[in-house]
Amino acid sequence: MGLVRLKSYFIDTVMPRWLEAAFDEGAQQFIEGLDLDGTPDKSGIVRARTAARQIYVFAHAHSLGVAPDGALAKAEAAFASLRKIAWSNDSPRGYASAIDIASATVTDSRRDLYDHACVLLALAALSTATAKACYRDAIADVVEVLDTTLDGRFTGYAEDERGTLPRRQNPHMHLFEAFLALWEAFPDCRHAARAGELYLLFQGRFFDERYGLLREYFGPEWEVSTEFDSDRLSPGHMSEWVWLLGRYEKLSGRDLSREKRLLFANALRGKATGWPFVMDEIDPGGTLLSDKRRLWPQVEFLKANLAMGDANHEFAEQVAGALFESYLADTPPGTWRDCFDLNGRPTARTIPGSSLYHLWTAVAELLNRPGATPRVAAFATP
Repeated sequence: MGLVRLKSYFIDTVMPRWLEAAFDEGAQQFIEGLDLDGTPDKSGIVRARTAARQIYVFAHAHSLGVAPDGALAKAEAAFASLRKIAWSNDSPRGYASAIDIASATVTDSRRDLYDHACVLLALAALSTATAKACYRDAIADVVEVLDTTLDGRFTGYAEDERGTLPRRQNPHMHLFEAFLALWEAFPDCRHAARAGELYLLFQGRFFDERYGLLREYFGPEWEVSTEFDSDRLSPGHMSEWVWLLGRYEKLSGRDLSREKRLLFANALRGKATGWPFVMDEIDPGGTLLSDKRRLWPQVEFLKANLAMGDANHEFAEQVAGALFESYLADTPPGTWRDCFDLNGRPTARTIPGSSLYHLWTAVAELLNRPGATPRVAAFATP
């Protein structure tokens, strides 16, 4: 069965490979990715979001009792390194967007919303796994950055401290994910309130009620316009919201079946001919705007099928099985081909570490489904 095989392969082969190959012992940090032969990327440049996502994977896997030996220790060391190099208390406060782990210097000083969402998710996992006060303090620091450095006009948050345009739903979606993780781990009205605010932003701005789809790009006041490519849509992100709305349903008690159903239907419009896969971008009419299909949208599509319930279970099985025929075929063990074109030719030049996070979230979903009995670490309320 595809889902069981995916879960076993990730736990037994993918995680051990990445914990060894993608962790720089000298810098005590995860790297940006691997080369196509499975050897470590040698550039030394690491984005904060990539490091944070790998920290999240191994800390969360530790809490669920499936991490390789030493995983939590490396996750903690990587966060200590990220904090030491990328964090600044100077104005504007926050984490730099990218660092050079060889020289321990900042290479991109932007305070980016997407990066901070990923750091917050990593901190939720570290705090759950260890119950250490330092991670609770670091969570409070990120929340303060959101409210000061990244405070956005017209609701929501700014893309960065420079007010870069267009405004995007994607960083807000990952911030929603982070606050859901905090709410799930530490029942607290503060996390519930933050998640609720982001859901209202989805409902009022990102979700196009008229067409039942998810908008990606907006102007400074969240306006939809061709100037900001508002008609470029992502089936992968629509799938991801289906999964996140399912989690929000369980926590909030809301019935979000209509939004989930409409988003899933629009995600299906981006399905590639002959494969249970979705393409990277479409327009509101379903016309393809990209000839690429990356790995991460397929994993999010798989999760959306799981979130849609038992009626979609067989299709989730098909997607999982097809991953082994395409993205996970003919690669070094524990790695993948990250992108294909319309003709099925691989186009990726690296194996990005960011995709490890997407695969793990699908595996974690399977571990948390009825019948699974993961070990959950003790925690203290942040």
